[in-house]
Amino acid sequence: MSTQLNPAEKRVYGSLALCCAHAATSTLGTRPLAWYNSLCRFGITVPFFIVHDMGAILLGARPPFAVRPQVSADPSVGINDTDKVRLIDQYAKLLTEMAETEVAALASKAAVEDAVITTVLARALGPVSERWKGQRTAFEAVTPNAEMLTITLSMLSQGWNSVDRRIELDYLRHLVQQRLPLLLALEQIDLDTLELLRMFGRDAGSMPETELVDLLNVFSSPDANDVVNFSLDILPSVLETKRGGGQQVFSVDGYSGVVTNGSLDSLVLTEMANDDDLFDQRFMENEMLYYAHEAQMKPPPRMYQILVDASASMRGARAVFARGLAIALAKKMTLLGFDANVRFFDSRLYEPLRVRRNARAANAPMHVAGILTFKGEHGRNYARVFSQFASDLDRMRDRVSITAYIITHAECHVPIELVRRIREHAELYGVFMLPSRGALELDYLSMLTGHEVVTEQALRDKNARATRAISIVEAASEGARQSMLPPGRMSKAPPPPNGQRADVDEYDVEGE
Repeated sequence: MSTQLNPAEKRVYGSLALCCAHAATSTLGTRPLAWYNSLCRFGITVPFFIVHDMGAILLGARPPFAVRPQVSADPSVGINDTDKVRLIDQYAKLLTEMAETEVAALASKAAVEDAVITTVLARALGPVSERWKGQRTAFEAVTPNAEMLTITLSMLSQGWNSVDRRIELDYLRHLVQQRLPLLLALEQIDLDTLELLRMFGRDAGSMPETELVDLLNVFSSPDANDVVNFSLDILPSVLETKRGGGQQVFSVDGYSGVVTNGSLDSLVLTEMANDDDLFDQRFMENEMLYYAHEAQMKPPPRMYQILVDASASMRGARAVFARGLAIALAKKMTLLGFDANVRFFDSRLYEPLRVRRNARAANAPMHVAGILTFKGEHGRNYARVFSQFASDLDRMRDRVSITAYIITHAECHVPIELVRRIREHAELYGVFMLPSRGALELDYLSMLTGHEVVTEQALRDKNARATRAISIVEAASEGARQSMLPPGRMSKAPPPPNGQRADVDEYDVEGE
């Protein structure tokens, strides 16, 4: 083991000698180090090899589990006496029980991302670590080092003996004693939430630690669980959408453009000016340019802004419906090839909920956990909110077309001049939830591109609520598909559901 490593790094890398899910070590790479570092920053102290093994099980590692034969047979490692052999056997049996849980089965089937694995590990190991009375400062975050990880796997006995390992063995005894609380914590993890995160794949899972807190709150929030269940009722129909990728063929009048695949007789002649080595490299890596008769059909640049009311008037069933609908709308538009943002507002308009992998990610994935757990606590001021939104539209008007959806209640009173200002730069749709008694009476309704009304009865009935949300998403997707057609080829828009008004001059009618 290199003397250049600090004690924390020696403890982390050398602990792999006790790794029992070693079959997955080479394929996981440095991913377990990311899980371990996140747990350390959350204050959850766990030896690295336990984090590795449990994470590997969530990714599909299956029995048998055992320490590597060369380690168990090496007397210098000091883990081959009777008590330690029995302890490791108990640990391997515990891993086998974990692999048989429903959480492990669903997580491995879904191929969840690192953020979800870290969250599940935190939920399972957090209570166990709180009961441990050992030296917590021994386990510290380290910088992932793939080269050192590879070296350690070839020198496991040296790595294990590089530091005092009584702390790892003490924690392992504690973990085995906490078998029932550990398995119970795993069984209590909500499978519906895991299923929802699976549907969003990388859009939901890859996030920095600052946003992992939201993901942790999702698994412990009853309100978030209600939104998860509602989202699962409507998302299957949304996910049936496939992004349009058809091609437009020009058989005459020359070429339509330049592409990266084709026949040699259509090769762009400037490619022949490259030297032989560069020519071969570009050819092998499919970087050559060819003239083509075919052009990929791309939708026009359009962004969907979904504004969700988070004021006190949107508690309970209204909040569940609004957030589930926002998630479904954003997912639908993403599948159609558009950029979609979800923004909350109360007395102010908040920033889009995106996963901030880095500061330059202009079109980062949607932060689903943030949508599920967002709390508005700043009263209500619609004039300020929509004045801010109008200013945002002013800055974007020359770059992209905007379609905005406002999901709110029937008392969302916005000054008419602000609505008029917004309509100058964006299509504006409203989804209004009615109180138990009352009607929709807003001055600006006639100025909207279209609007939907959700009654109190629809919110109370589970099936009616899902049906109503699906109908709104389908109407929105139909409008989105119309916007993807070339100018002059748009068909007449279908009448809005429930007889609500829409501006009929939004589309050019074919043949007129």
